[in-house]
Amino acid sequence: MCRICTDPVDTLVKVTWLDCSSCPSLAAIPPELVSLVTLRCSRNPLLVSIPDTLVNLRELYCHECPLLVSIPSTLAKLAFLHCVNCPLLPFIPSTLSALTYLNCSGCRRLTSVPSMRRASQYCHGCPWLPQTAAAYPRHLPALLRIQLWFRRGRKQTFRRWIRTRAFNEWIFHPERIGGKLAKRQLEAELDNMRPEKRQKTE
Repeated sequence: MCRICTDPVDTLVKVTWLDCSSCPSLAAIPPELVSLVTLRCSRNPLLVSIPDTLVNLRELYCHECPLLVSIPSTLAKLAFLHCVNCPLLPFIPSTLSALTYLNCSGCRRLTSVPSMRRASQYCHGCPWLPQTAAAYPRHLPALLRIQLWFRRGRKQTFRRWIRTRAFNEWIFHPERIGGKLAKRQLEAELDNMRPEKRQKTE
């Protein structure tokens, strides 16, 4: 159990440093903790998000949180972000302009991160990021294997390979044909669900 789970929130309002890592019961960080400068909330199995009220936060350690789905865009002072191995994290807001260190390695669903020219940035194992996808090392070998299989007439081998996770990650990348087709289909379905369109058809 951590201090958030045991201490009254009133006693933590002026705290600037807090470590609530590896707490099996922690599901949320109280939004009242606006004085926090450093927050360690790693390896929390129930933590879903970070409050957008922590505007004074400069260091955030939230790695290995399996349910974490968002990093607030309001953390304008955040300079250090360590969010390794957060499998559900879709993006890191571009508004985090103060970042000088970012380690988001192992976040396999990340599609965008802030532009950081003069900073330490580590994004290993993030295949959907634009800056890594263009040079993703598995793409070229995969294409060469396809050519070789077809030349040798190994259609059965190809059929097995297209069912693998590696092939699906490659073909359904947001910038590949599979990802673009899925996006168009989703946009069409959302368009059909709009109330004003339903009223016209009725």
